[in-house]
Amino acid sequence: MAIPFSLKPFEPVSNLVISGRVVRAQSSLTVEYTLTGAVEDLKLPPTDSKTPSRRDHLWENTCFEVFIGIPDSSRYWEVNASPNGNWNVYRFDDYRQAMVAEPACSKIASTWQPLTKGYYLTLELPTDDWLAIDQPLELGISTVIKTDSVSHWALDHTGQEPDFHRRDSFSLAV
Repeated sequence: MAIPFSLKPFEPVSNLVISGRVVRAQSSLTVEYTLTGAVEDLKLPPTDSKTPSRRDHLWENTCFEVFIGIPDSSRYWEVNASPNGNWNVYRFDDYRQAMVAEPACSKIASTWQPLTKGYYLTLELPTDDWLAIDQPLELGISTVIKTDSVSHWALDHTGQEPDFHRRDSFSLAV
């Protein structure tokens, strides 16, 4: 079953819309983002000649993110996907604590496609090696959009500053 979502900017942005849907299968999580509006202003990370790979600091450019929490647990994961295909999955033991690249996740697949007036990104995350198949999840879906400035988009902004790590913003149950 697909669950639709719509992201909100932390500060008003009138010329972009970010929406999508989440599909949870038995051994994977798929998140689809659609970005429409003034996409000509986007500053996209360069496409390098190497095969897309696990990279750090993707959030310093335009980046699509999913935060995955387990109810009643402080542990959570941060998934980053760049339009150029690079990615990473980090595990945290608690709020911004003990960040490590998740060793059980060795690959994710993402596809970045131009649309007539926008872009579409699909992020397919195999979860069978690090999340139980029947485990309920709480998701925080977000993006960092870089133009001449930086905007932070999320399902919910629950703090005084943009902070995608806040567990009270992991508001999509799957």
